[in-house]
Amino acid sequence: MCDSEFEKRIEIARAAVRASIPYFNANFSKVESHWKRDDSRVTDADLEISREVIAFLKNAFPHDDFCSEEDLPPPGAPARELHARFAWVLDPIDGTNNFARGMALCAISLALLENGVPVYGVVYDFSQKTLLEGGKSVPLSRNGVPAKTFSPEFDRHSLVSFHYPIRPADTQKLLPLTTVNPVRVFGSAALSLAYNAFGSIDGSTDFNTKVWDIAAAVAMIGASGREIVYLGEKPAFPLREVCSEMPKLRWVAGTPGFMKKAREIGLC
Repeated sequence: MCDSEFEKRIEIARAAVRASIPYFNANFSKVESHWKRDDSRVTDADLEISREVIAFLKNAFPHDDFCSEEDLPPPGAPARELHARFAWVLDPIDGTNNFARGMALCAISLALLENGVPVYGVVYDFSQKTLLEGGKSVPLSRNGVPAKTFSPEFDRHSLVSFHYPIRPADTQKLLPLTTVNPVRVFGSAALSLAYNAFGSIDGSTDFNTKVWDIAAAVAMIGASGREIVYLGEKPAFPLREVCSEMPKLRWVAGTPGFMKKAREIGLC
């Protein structure tokens, strides 16, 4: 990959997300919502931010591939294949339930993929009014300021994060953590995994996310030196096609100490 090609895409990604921030902020908790066929919430703000960001990117890189949660082939239609070297994966509002109901843990999440693998992610964290970035050869940063992360030993004081609902069988597996460790539930998979990458959380797991929820934060996990493991037969990446009926992802991520504990208790 040519350095100039990569750097230009990073520059445009930042600009695309920043351009949508005023609209995001102005419409927080002020837009009506409805439920999609998959029982997830969507608002007019999701749709508008999706249109704005994808149009911004297409104008700069018309030959790239594009995937937004709010612009997928309808149920029953063929999946959209991703052939280009570079593809963009957008969740215009991750944490739509929080956004619609006035809870600040919500985000714009945009990932750049090379040959199907996340190499850069940029996430606008509304709760802190902060732009989080990182990925392959891109150090982690907050609002452009380099961010250092470290991996402390995992013990009873370590913070973990989950996403509910969780099936009873999975709840049982989590008991060694939920009965010992402080647990945080954000309602945004993008923020949960991004906070993991930036060191605020020591370990995370989720049994109920889609690829657009976490693609940007997966790139950040790579930049942090932490590990993510996908559960089940098929890994999430490389991503070769997208559709509205994609399977839910199950994953575990965190520090070496957390991953060791996760393996000991049978999470992965």
